Amino acid sequence: MNNLTKIVAAILVAAALGLAFVAWWLGSRPPPPIAAVPAAVIASTSKQYEVVVAARALVAGKAIATDDISLVTLPINPAGAYSQASSVVGKTPLIDIGAGTPITESGLASGLAVKLADGERAVAIPVDEIVGAGNHVQAGDYVDVFFTLKQGQESEKSQSRLLMSRLQVLSYGAAVIGTATGSGSAGAIPKQQTAQSSQQAQSPQQAQQVARTAVLATPVADVNRLLLATQNGKLMLALRNPGDATTPDPALFPVPTAVLTGKKDLTRDQQQAMKQPDNQAFAGMEMSGLAGDSKSASSRKPYANSVAVQTGAAQIRGANNSGTVEVIRGTQRESVAF
Repeated sequence: MNNLTKIVAAILVAAALGLAFVAWWLGSRPPPPIAAVPAAVIASTSKQYEVVVAARALVAGKAIATDDISLVTLPINPAGAYSQASSVVGKTPLIDIGAGTPITESGLASGLAVKLADGERAVAIPVDEIVGAGNHVQAGDYVDVFFTLKQGQESEKSQSRLLMSRLQVLSYGAAVIGTATGSGSAGAIPKQQTAQSSQQAQSPQQAQQVARTAVLATPVADVNRLLLATQNGKLMLALRNPGDATTPDPALFPVPTAVLTGKKDLTRDQQQAMKQPDNQAFAGMEMSGLAGDSKSASSRKPYANSVAVQTGAAQIRGANNSGTVEVIRGTQRESVAF
C-alpha cells in the first residue's frame, strides 16, 4: 500500500467519525416544543350541524309524519338539508329514503303539485284578456267558470251557464301561487334607478298581461266537464270574493249521461264505489249531458212513428197466428210483426 492510499483511507475514517458524532449529537437533543393549536381552530374542525334524517324507511309518494323523522347532529351539513322537523312534516318524498338518510329538498315533491288538495287535479285552460276578467285574475284567486255553447247556426240554440264554481287559480301566465310576483314595492326607489332596472320591475306585470294559460285546481270528477267545455265551447272566468263559499247543489239537477256504465252484477258496495270521484271521472261524460236540453219535456213534440196512447192516434185490432198485429193510423192500415 502506497502513501496516497493511506492518506485517503485516513481521511475517510475521520469523516465517518465526524458524521457519527453529529448523529449522536442530534439524537441526544431534546425534541422541539409543539406549538399549541388555537381554540378557534379546534372549534372550527369540530363544528356540528343539526340535520333532519329519516327515522325509518320512507316510501315514495307517502306524506311524512312526525314519527318518520328525527333530528340528529352531524359533522357535515349536506346540501339542501333541513334543520327543523316542522319544515319536513307533511311533505311527500319523490323517491324511497332509507333509514338514517338526511332528507333534502331535491328528494321531496315541490311545485304546483304540492298546492293541490286531495282529490284535485291541475288543469290548464286557454285564457286571454276577456276570459281572464281583463287580466285582473291573479294566482291564488277563486273564480267561477262559465260556459257558452253555440249549437248550429241558430242563435236560440246557444247556451250559457255556470260550469264549475269556486275553483282556485294555481297559476295565471307566469305568476304562480305562493311565489312573489314582484308587483309590490318594499321601499322607496332611488332617483338614480336606471332604465334597465325600471324595465325589469315592470316585467312581471307585462308577463301577466300576455298570459295565455291559467291552471285551475279542479276536482277530479269535474275534469271531463272542463275538458269538454274547453274543446267545444267558450269559457269565461268570473272573479269572486275568496270569503264567499256559496256553490250550487248538483243534487238538484239531472246527472249527465256517462260514457261508460257499470256492470249489471255489481254488489251494493261496488255500486257505492261507482259514486266515488275517481270512478265518475273514469266513466266519462257525453257532450249531450254537458250541453243539456234547452227545451222542457212538456214542450217536446211526440215521436211521429210511435204507437202513442192518444184518442184516434192508433188502434191495435189484435194478433193473428202469424205473429203480427194490424195497426190502424187514421185511414192507413199496417201489419207489424212482434
